[in-house]
Amino acid sequence: MPVLYIGLMSGTSLDGIDAALVEINSKGQSQLLGCHYLPYEHSLKSALFNISQASEVKLEQLASLDQTLGKLYAKCILSLLKKYEYSATDIKAIGSHGQTIRHKPRPNAFSLQIGDANLIAELTGITTIADFRRRDIAAGGEGAPLVPAFHQDVFLDFHNPRQILNLGGIANITVLSQDPENTFGFDLGPANALSNEWVERHWQINYDEGGIIARSGTIQQSLLDTWLEIGYFDKSPPKSTGRELFNLPQLEALTPEMNELKIEDVLATLIELTAVSISQGIEKWGYTDGELFLCGGGAHNIYLVERIQHHLLTIRIGRTDDLGIPADMVEACAFAWLAYRTLNGLSGNLANTTGAKGARILGAIYPA
Repeated sequence: MPVLYIGLMSGTSLDGIDAALVEINSKGQSQLLGCHYLPYEHSLKSALFNISQASEVKLEQLASLDQTLGKLYAKCILSLLKKYEYSATDIKAIGSHGQTIRHKPRPNAFSLQIGDANLIAELTGITTIADFRRRDIAAGGEGAPLVPAFHQDVFLDFHNPRQILNLGGIANITVLSQDPENTFGFDLGPANALSNEWVERHWQINYDEGGIIARSGTIQQSLLDTWLEIGYFDKSPPKSTGRELFNLPQLEALTPEMNELKIEDVLATLIELTAVSISQGIEKWGYTDGELFLCGGGAHNIYLVERIQHHLLTIRIGRTDDLGIPADMVEACAFAWLAYRTLNGLSGNLANTTGAKGARILGAIYPA
């Protein structure tokens, strides 16, 4: 008999919470039944951004944000249930990724997500599973990306080379293989994080809808060449990254002249950095033919997608909507699936993606 799970995702774009209602049958096959999105208020987004970039963090502020997010996640779930006329007793469990505040790759890796799962379980009355990354880290992995295991389960094609590219704050790719042991994924570099930060600073809007502003600018090759020298791009997988490396102050320290250029030109160059770093990563470690399906908020940036296609002419680009899951809901669906895996004693990581010693059951369980 099919069982219902809810997945929650709030990514490095810091835009809000995606919630997915997912039905999973006895064979582990999943189907999206409904979804809900709850945007962050500007004050919360600013607080989360500031604490994620701060070199020193006040414990009281961190604890307060942890509780604020836990309550907000619960609110999002209750809205989802009301929207589709379900009750808490209909749901087996919630899988919550949490909001990443700090992520440090190996060596000495750690990853911190907040959004109190105790509060989620208490306020919704639903068993909640969270803290998915740290068991993988304990086994020697990066703790990220975790979604490739889900991609392997739902998006594999036995006839064509296929890759899944998530364009959130950070871009990550899954290179699918008919042999699950050979499927792997990794973070390519920045997707929306840098461009959104630049747009919010100069236009006071959350993002450049469709890439209209970026399209009006001119790519500055000297800037781009310097940025592409950042060592992360040449590092071999397994690897992961975040805003700790890819943020505007880091780029401004590297290329202070960027603040003397037209702001539209800098934005166009930031988009080109995403497109080129993606194409170079795929050419080095992925398939250079077949299909590339996009998900995440960046999939809606028409200009960005055009620039990616410009650099990957031999690959057909589509969106995961074509495969049955809306681009904005893939990661939320993944954490519903990961919750199912945890409760059923099944592993949730791909060791050759994270670098862990082996497959591990992920997450901590907070009973209703």
